[in-house]
Amino acid sequence: MFGVLRAAIRAFAVGVAVGVLFAPRPGVQTRKMLSERLASALNQLLEIAALPPIHPERARTNGHAERVTPKRVRAAGTDAPSSS
Repeated sequence: MFGVLRAAIRAFAVGVAVGVLFAPRPGVQTRKMLSERLASALNQLLEIAALPPIHPERARTNGHAERVTPKRVRAAGTDAPSSS
């Protein structure tokens, strides 16, 4: 599985490199465009990371109100060893 992932990452990197080398724009414009896109992506990532924290007591229930389930009670005498 990791071999496939590594191959996919390598293919992506090679594709990016070839795309940049054979871009129809001059190098200055391409680098400027890439830096703007990378800055935009980084800003979006930082905004996502800055989401308000989830309180631990709400994390257990995935943000929903907690449902209290009644505990099961064994019938009397079922866990005692038999005297036969």
